[in-house]
Amino acid sequence: MVKYKHCEKCKKVYGTEAWIGEIHSYTGLCVSCAEGEQQEQQKQQEIVKEYITNKNETEYTENMREILENTKSSPLEVEKSLLSSLDQKANDVLSGEGSIDVLIKEIKDRLIDKAKDRMRDTIQSFDAGRIDAQKVVKYAEKTFDYLSEYKDFMDKVVVKLQSKPKMNVKTAIEKVYKETMVNIPKDITKDALLNKKVTLKNVFGKAVKWHDIYSGTKDVYELTKKMVIHPFIEIQKRLSTLPFYN
Repeated sequence: MVKYKHCEKCKKVYGTEAWIGEIHSYTGLCVSCAEGEQQEQQKQQEIVKEYITNKNETEYTENMREILENTKSSPLEVEKSLLSSLDQKANDVLSGEGSIDVLIKEIKDRLIDKAKDRMRDTIQSFDAGRIDAQKVVKYAEKTFDYLSEYKDFMDKVVVKLQSKPKMNVKTAIEKVYKETMVNIPKDITKDALLNKKVTLKNVFGKAVKWHDIYSGTKDVYELTKKMVIHPFIEIQKRLSTLPFYN
């Protein structure tokens, strides 16, 4: 007679041994489920390790470790938490408590890349919603292309306004654009020079566009602050429409 060993997770038989009578034991894991458990544990360990060991992201370490260890949040809940706090994180960058480049990397690694994975896992290729989701992710990725340069540009605008308090914001934007264009290093390749000019022109256009949106704000500091945070709020707003973050 035989003792059948069933996987306690999927219930499939993963082994047998001689036994008195026939018996079915539901203990242990089959090879497939054991590998799955190990991979899941490794993923969780990697998430924690990334936040603890990456010295360029120290400002996020304590917060994320608390989420992962204390609240036992699922990866999806961690992503939702990050998404809901984007505007606050952008505010932290403005107040000098964080790095714009670190924040961009965090959004890319922990939201955009994760969103791509979830799209593949949850939205069928023939689903019309997949096209909309891809457009949302594409928008966020295109925003990253100039976000750091835009922050640098706006920093120069703020400095310009501080040195000349009577100057209005739109004039400061135009002056910074012209000065920055003139001061682009000439000892770089033709392609690099062209890319810098294209990026600067794009950043200038965004600054003018977002200035017009918030031009009713009387306080100059609040106006420039809203202009810097605007792209983060747009990313937040659009990513929130994805079905798995909704």
